[in-house]
Amino acid sequence: MTNADSGRFQILALSGGGFRGLYTAKLLADFEDEIGAPIATRFDLVTGTSIGGILALAIAMEIPAQRIVELLSGHGDLIFKRRWSLAGIWRAPFASAPLRSLLCDEKIFGDQVLGACKHPVIIPVINYSTGRPQIFKTPHHPDFKRDHKCRLVDVAMATSAAPAYFPRYTFNNNQYVDGGLYANAPGMLAVHEAQSSMGQPTDRIHVMAVGTMSSKFTVNPRRNREGGTYDWGGVNPANMPKRVFGLSISVQEALSDFMLSHLLSKRYFLVDDDLTDQRARAVALDRADSAAKEVLLGAATERSKICIGNQDCRSFLTHTARSAMFYYGEHANPTS
Repeated sequence: MTNADSGRFQILALSGGGFRGLYTAKLLADFEDEIGAPIATRFDLVTGTSIGGILALAIAMEIPAQRIVELLSGHGDLIFKRRWSLAGIWRAPFASAPLRSLLCDEKIFGDQVLGACKHPVIIPVINYSTGRPQIFKTPHHPDFKRDHKCRLVDVAMATSAAPAYFPRYTFNNNQYVDGGLYANAPGMLAVHEAQSSMGQPTDRIHVMAVGTMSSKFTVNPRRNREGGTYDWGGVNPANMPKRVFGLSISVQEALSDFMLSHLLSKRYFLVDDDLTDQRARAVALDRADSAAKEVLLGAATERSKICIGNQDCRSFLTHTARSAMFYYGEHANPTS
């Protein structure tokens, strides 16, 4: 058993990927089943973007990951139910109301605020009103005085408002879009947070990153190469922003993996699966049918079995996180 006294500081980083987050949720549910405890009790800091952000918030609240598995597998077709959108020109193809309604359920977030989280968490978004990246944080530093008052539902909706898929999300008189545009794999952000706000030296930081079976976006050499709408999106102009967004999050995964491997070496552990050409046809950010569920749940089940038998993974799962220090909100420490 690795405990907090060892000085080891563990980060759990969850990538975005739309409905492919079912893979992530199932992996975490299997880990929780193995350790017989909330997965957040093994990590000193949790981060996630988009669907990974929703999962990170749930984990920080000690909501069982299996509950998110059930939410996605049971209601994915509602979340990704297409609406009239004039080929994506007039409005996004999916409404945000179904997801928001599901997250408002008392079994998920209800009306609780970020300060209700039991474990430190950071969630990247883009504040489109200011044109700047923004990170919502629990009050684990004395300077973090405002975010803890934000509703969990609002933070979750802000980080998952994927361009070309969902409308922008507005609260506090600001418009937000998916943090995946700059931090779809937020592990490096969490390392910086651990160093700058939580006083952790790099040699104590360990990161487990969990992906979403992300597809690698590559070029078809037979396609038009002129850089126009047809080049990027084909005959449907609405596909152009989707493909650009997909390429962006794909290369971010690769960049984050390279940087974390270089910075942390053996203290970095990635959990993910590559998609074969056949399975890649069954899954997508917005595909929630039975074939997608079969691929995502089946792959996660097999990967979790491999991870649980892996010594490096077991080192993460047997760690005991240190007691969280919060300066404000309902979990503020008396000494703070």
